[in-house]
Amino acid sequence: MNEEGQGGELVPIGVEALQRQAADEIETRRLLERFGYTDTTLDMLKMTVRRYVQRSVEDMLEIGRAVLLFRELPRGGYGEAIRAVGLSEQTARRLASVALKFRGRDHLKPLLALDRSKVYELALLDETQLDDLAADPAQLDAVERMSVSELKKSLREATLTLEAKDAVIQAVQEDNSALREQAVARTRFTPDQARQEADEQQQARLQELHAAAMGVLANVNHFGTVLAACWEHGEAEGTFAEETAVWLAQQVSALYVRHDITVDFAEILTPSWTRQPTDTH
Repeated sequence: MNEEGQGGELVPIGVEALQRQAADEIETRRLLERFGYTDTTLDMLKMTVRRYVQRSVEDMLEIGRAVLLFRELPRGGYGEAIRAVGLSEQTARRLASVALKFRGRDHLKPLLALDRSKVYELALLDETQLDDLAADPAQLDAVERMSVSELKKSLREATLTLEAKDAVIQAVQEDNSALREQAVARTRFTPDQARQEADEQQQARLQELHAAAMGVLANVNHFGTVLAACWEHGEAEGTFAEETAVWLAQQVSALYVRHDITVDFAEILTPSWTRQPTDTH
C-alpha cells in the first residue's frame, strides 16, 4: 500500500505501521464498548460530546464519562480527542473527576443542581463526605448560598481539620494497642521466650507499617488539596503541579515494583463501577 509524498513520489507505508493502526482501532472499539458506547464511533462520540459541553451541569457526567474513555486511547489519542470536543486539559481533568465521584450514584443528584464550579470543588471530597453532604439539606443550603471562593476556603479548612483529627485518633489507637499488648504479655504463659519476643517484634512492625500507611494517606490528602490550589492559579503552576503528581506516581510505582507487589492500577484509575454493563437482551 502506498501514499503520495509531498513531492509527488510514492512513499511505502510499512507493515508495522498498518499493524499498529489496526491494533489502535481494535483497542478504541474495545474502549467504546467498555464505557457503554456500543452504537457509535469515536468521531461521532467527539461530535456528541462537543454538543454536551454547551449544555447543562447534568451533562457533566456524560462528558466526564467520555473523557475517562479518551484517557485510555492509544498513542496520543487523548490530547487529540479533548481538543476535538473543545475542552482544555484542566476542564477535561475536572470533568473526569466529577464522573468518577458522581456517576452511578443517584443519591448525589442534588449536588449536581449546584453551580458547575461548585460541583468541580465538591468532586475533590471523598465519597463519605459527599454522601453526608447530599443527605443534609442544611449543609446543601449553606453550600448553595456560598460563593465559589467561600466554598473553596471552607473545604480546605475542613480537610485540614479532618487530617488533624485523624492524626490524633491514630495516635490514641496506637497508644491503646501498645498498652493492651503489654498487659497480654504480662499475663501470658510463654514457655518459649524466643517465640514470644518474635511475636512482639512482628506486632511492632505491623503497627509501624499501619502507622506509616496512615501517615502517607494524610499527606496524600494534603497533597491533593495543594494540587487543586495550584491548578486554580494559572497554567504555569498547573503544569508544575501535574509534573510533580506524575513524578510522585512514578515513585509509588517504583516502590511496588521494588517489593514485587502487584497492583491493578487500571482498576484504581478507572474503577469497574464506571463501566456500564452491556445489555445481554
